[in-house]
Amino acid sequence: DALDLGSSIARCESSSLSFRTIHSMYNFGANMQISIDKNEGLERNLTVSIPAEDIKSKVADKLKEISKQVKIKGFRPGRVPNNVLNNKFGKHARQEVLGEMMNSIIQDAVKEHALSIAEAPQVTEAKDLDDGGYSFKAKLEVLPEIPEIDFSKVKVKNETAEVDDNDVDGMIAKLQKQKQEWKDSKAAIKKGDLVTIEYVAKKGKKNVHPEEGKEKMGILLGESGVPDELVSAIVGMKIEESKSEEIEFPEAFNVKPMAGQKLKIDFEVVSHKRGKLPKVDEEFVKSFGVDSGKEEDLRNEIADNLKRELKNVIQSKNKTAVLKALREEVKDLAISDKMIARESAALAHQSMEQSRQMGIQNPPHPDHKNFEGLAKERILNSLLISNIAKKQNVQVDYTKVREKIIEISQTFENPSEIVEYYYKTPELLSSIEGSVLENQVIDWVTANVDLSSKKVSFDKIMESA
Repeated sequence: DALDLGSSIARCESSSLSFRTIHSMYNFGANMQISIDKNEGLERNLTVSIPAEDIKSKVADKLKEISKQVKIKGFRPGRVPNNVLNNKFGKHARQEVLGEMMNSIIQDAVKEHALSIAEAPQVTEAKDLDDGGYSFKAKLEVLPEIPEIDFSKVKVKNETAEVDDNDVDGMIAKLQKQKQEWKDSKAAIKKGDLVTIEYVAKKGKKNVHPEEGKEKMGILLGESGVPDELVSAIVGMKIEESKSEEIEFPEAFNVKPMAGQKLKIDFEVVSHKRGKLPKVDEEFVKSFGVDSGKEEDLRNEIADNLKRELKNVIQSKNKTAVLKALREEVKDLAISDKMIARESAALAHQSMEQSRQMGIQNPPHPDHKNFEGLAKERILNSLLISNIAKKQNVQVDYTKVREKIIEISQTFENPSEIVEYYYKTPELLSSIEGSVLENQVIDWVTANVDLSSKKVSFDKIMESA
């Protein structure tokens, strides 16, 4: 996804003018001088000289404001002599005035030069002048300029799919499995059965897991995560039978001491249960919140949910394909190391927070350098989307904003309350508006690129989601 770099990209100076400096000077007011030096890369140096008379005038106005607010013994409010005010508050007033003027001057200079700023300007040098004036220097970092893209020559491949009766049948079969009743069995074990084995895994003569005694493991045969060799070894056995097998356990195996190793496992089947699937009857249908108890209504609800899920997956995959193709068009665009470092650090922090939410206590802080590739992609995505939205005048469609909020609300128990909550929460509403605008830009690009679509099955497109 694209990160938010702030407002839409305004016109930037070309970052292709390397190894030379462009110097621009203009006046703000009668005598104030401001210059912007454009150096190699994306940095700009701002130099400002504020004349004494401008500061003196602003300080006088500031002291007038102060005189109306302060109480000084022997003087009525608003009647304090200027020399008294100056002695007591002059230094503070000057500092406050200079702070306000510096902010205003920087903003005006950025606007005058049509700069798109990547981060807040940094004042690098400031000093009082002998004549009562003031000068300061600030460093600015601008966003890179996106070059013109011939969208008709950008090739994008995407996938499409439809929900049919077979997909609904498959989902009902999964729901039946969720509700199946497990009963003890003495028959030969087959795939789909639920077994518990008591085992010890060894390497040579050394116990790898557990180090002492034996341990139990529940296995739903045929489910992912269990080595095929172990499943094959168990199929055909009966309860209380034992076996020894050489098994290669995958790196992702959930018992860490055994993961990624080829081990000899001695095991006994201590429990065997076989599931009995429920009938798709009124009771079954009602158990999933379909009050009518009719299978047809359950199928319609499942179809609607699958279509909604499919739509989101296709939209997400298409967006990924479009952005990848667009990034290829601007792969040589200069992005500052600072921007990449900031976004990498944010992604690293986000990763750590996700670990905490998963219940990991005191997760190690990941190295932000591992996120630099993703950070650059997100920065480019944001620059591209902002640039296209501005150049093609893509505006937020508030009808689509409402449709998106209603779509989200349908997954909650009280949809109307969720809709109201979104519209009353500026942060949530802004997030939806940004997402909708991003999708509108992707839709515009999709309609203007060289697009080739491939139709695949529902299962295939969902597997690769």
